[in-house]
Amino acid sequence: MDNPQKYLNNLLKGAGLHVVNFGIAVVLGFVLAPYIIRTLGERDYGINVIVAGLVGAFSLADLGISAAVSRFFTVAYAQKDKGECIALSNTAFFAFLILGGIGFLGLLAAALGIYWLNLMDDRSLIAAVIVINGFTFCINFPMNIFIGIVNGTMRQELIGGQFMVFRLLGALTTFLILFFGGRLIALATANLIITLLNMIVLLKLISIAFPEFVLSPAYFQKKLLFKLIRYGIFTFLVFVSGVVLNQGSLFVISTLINIEAIAYFHLIAMELSGNMINLTEAIMGNWLTSWLTLLYSNQSKDLADKTLKLAYKMSTGFTSFFTFGLIVWGPDFLRRWGGQNEDGNYPFLEAYPCLVLITLGAWFTQCQAPNTKYLYALAKHAFIAYAGLIGNILALAGAAVCLYLGYGVVSVAGCIMLSMLAVRGIAVPVYVCRLRKENAANYFLQIASYIVRAGIACLIPFIISYYFLAPNYGRLVLVGILCTATYFPVYLLITADKTEWEKIRNLFRTNQTP
Repeated sequence: MDNPQKYLNNLLKGAGLHVVNFGIAVVLGFVLAPYIIRTLGERDYGINVIVAGLVGAFSLADLGISAAVSRFFTVAYAQKDKGECIALSNTAFFAFLILGGIGFLGLLAAALGIYWLNLMDDRSLIAAVIVINGFTFCINFPMNIFIGIVNGTMRQELIGGQFMVFRLLGALTTFLILFFGGRLIALATANLIITLLNMIVLLKLISIAFPEFVLSPAYFQKKLLFKLIRYGIFTFLVFVSGVVLNQGSLFVISTLINIEAIAYFHLIAMELSGNMINLTEAIMGNWLTSWLTLLYSNQSKDLADKTLKLAYKMSTGFTSFFTFGLIVWGPDFLRRWGGQNEDGNYPFLEAYPCLVLITLGAWFTQCQAPNTKYLYALAKHAFIAYAGLIGNILALAGAAVCLYLGYGVVSVAGCIMLSMLAVRGIAVPVYVCRLRKENAANYFLQIASYIVRAGIACLIPFIISYYFLAPNYGRLVLVGILCTATYFPVYLLITADKTEWEKIRNLFRTNQTP
């Protein structure tokens, strides 16, 4: 591996842009979400969530191949095997082209079934939105391979910039459509047009990152497809388990309570806690997987182990602060964000207990997020797939039973939290310890020590929040800035080993092969 510093710099630039993208997405979500609910109404918002979930479920046709392309492309590109890169990308693209077409036919059948069998109210609207979004899916699905090609060349900063532009464009388009009286059909059509523009830009990015790329069925290789599927099938199962839990929980709520109950549970409990997970992924995500893949493929175990140790400290520090913010600032933020209804109540605040439970589950698992990156880098992620699928099925069954017995929506959040803790909080770390030949008790004690230090670092932010927090955006922003400025220096001071961190920085700066 020549010039690892160049690869790492590109990966870190991409991670930085993904963090900026996350910040933009959060701000846009905070601004647009209440407006969208008020403009569309709770029912149309619920329909939009259900349709998005249905279309998203057809992403299962990915079979994990896109993640496999990114991994194997990274290895081949680092080894300067450009022929392998071209064969991998073409094989995956044409497979996705066929699968995307099959997915569209499936969505078309679902739309016709809903319409002709009269399965839902507003059947004409729901069917039309499914068809438009299905066509968008058919176009967007093969584009995942284009993204994998750019990421595989370790030019993730290009993808980060492209995401930023189209996220802003999508938000602006949504606002303008709703402002001028457009509804779900107009939103779906605009999304289709933006997807077409996105495809054109991605093709341009490929010409920058990998100018040797050509697209031709002649490069399709069955043996490579089987190789990609063997790796990707377990990524596919991880995705399936997520769909089972996330979309399944919305389904049981809408079935056993009502469709309106989805709106606040989805927007508050799932979206806000999901923001914390997404931010951790932006900080500790694709760049870490790609970097560990490079290190282990080149037998650089010592540097990989040191990278993991630093990653645990980083993920615990960031995730603990985000958890603190969601739980401590949540009530005041939700009062201001959602406002009061005609009865004088704060409708967003009703979902706060669910937010706390899911956030706590996400916090403990995301403190240990580097474990999943390690397993993907070593192609040992089958364990995540099996454990996650079993855990999420049990959680969904438990949620259905709890709702049937009348325990309310909060019981669904409790089941989701328990699934997170059992699978990624305990089972996955124990498995990683076995692979690394590390004592599990020592590992958990080390993670606990980072958590305790994060808790100590939260003391000053807690005092600041206690005295200055109020349900208005000015106070919330001020408190957020003050807490950030006091938390991270303290956490770094009591957590970082300066000698160790300097040594790792020197290792990253070197241009010699590790």
